[in-house]
Amino acid sequence: MIWKWFRRRKSDSAAQLKEERLQQLERMLGHHFTIPGILTRASTHPSYLDQSDSRGESYERLEFLGDSVLNLAVSEWLFNLHPDAQEGVLSQQRAHIISRRFLANASEELGLPDCIQTGDDQNLLAGGGRQKIAADALEAVIGALYIDGGFEVARSFIERHILSLDVGHEEGFHTAKNRLQETIHELGRGQLTYRTTRATSAPDKSREDINFRCQVWLEGEPLGTGWGRTKKEAEKEAALDALDRLDKVRTASSRR
Repeated sequence: MIWKWFRRRKSDSAAQLKEERLQQLERMLGHHFTIPGILTRASTHPSYLDQSDSRGESYERLEFLGDSVLNLAVSEWLFNLHPDAQEGVLSQQRAHIISRRFLANASEELGLPDCIQTGDDQNLLAGGGRQKIAADALEAVIGALYIDGGFEVARSFIERHILSLDVGHEEGFHTAKNRLQETIHELGRGQLTYRTTRATSAPDKSREDINFRCQVWLEGEPLGTGWGRTKKEAEKEAALDALDRLDKVRTASSRR
């Protein structure tokens, strides 16, 4: 009898924690969900589910939908914001905004990764694991917002929590490589060199679409590394990695 009581108390406690987590997530997202269970799905990583039980669905299907909604919202925003820009330039800027790195940063700013239910495997967060979960979960949330509230609700969320970050940087349509070159020029340093090689994987083991690895070098030292399906994508990721490192060095220097 005592064991039944203990299991019931444990189950009640878990249910209460789950409810509190969902309420916190709703407050963060600024939307009250009306479709039962959709927010639970949007915040459940596949690793949390056990095929032997029936705890529901992971966020993968919502992520698939959210990716398309995000692409449309970003494309429409760029199209209206820059009426004179050509297709290639618009595509470059969109690729920057919907990149895994940018989405993961937006997700972290929101605090979303800490609200995701995951399994007990600590390797999930190793390497680029947390970055992938952060970006994927954000797309799943966008999918859930679209289903529950419609495109306007999803677009409003995207503008507040994703596009606002890009606007604040005043980056215009500069590519990552151009921004890096300008930064190096401002610092009075030498010429950048990009070295691209074939690769079959990235630190994030879940990525199976990797074909190239790129390192950007400055005065004989590696400054950033990136992986991608194409040489261009790998170079862009390497430039973004270098920009991140330079920002950290600048921040550390300013605190001294």
